Amino acid sequence: MYKNILAAVDGTPHGTGVLDTVASLAKLTGAAVHVIHVRPSHVVTDGISGGVYTSEEPAEGRQVVEDALARLRADGVTADGEVDEGLSEDLAAILVDRASALGSDLIAVGPGHYSGISALLHSSVSRGVAKSAPVSVLLVRTEA
Repeated sequence: MYKNILAAVDGTPHGTGVLDTVASLAKLTGAAVHVIHVRPSHVVTDGISGGVYTSEEPAEGRQVVEDALARLRADGVTADGEVDEGLSEDLAAILVDRASALGSDLIAVGPGHYSGISALLHSSVSRGVAKSAPVSVLLVRTEA
């Protein structure tokens, strides 16, 4: 069924839910899992000058991936991973591009973390992935 799964993690309980589900799928199908964490950057401007701001240190992103790999490998899943960087509004495209480059046949993502007015103001990574991915997308909901 699945041979190569891309699992997007962000260090939140939503990412943990993705890992639990992907581990189960990988064990059932014999799939390998590629974990990806994207350190999002934001363009900040005051109208005169601006810059790009990343709210996460590189070591934090690497730790998210290392923790995910340890969890998957402890479950007997073949897994590797990476940390990428990109603008927050490009996260969905980054995930779809990596999945294509890796030959993934499934992309697993958690739901958006926004609700109410925030959901209207921020783009949904999971919706963007589902809309543009050329492969199946698994949206993993958690109680978090």
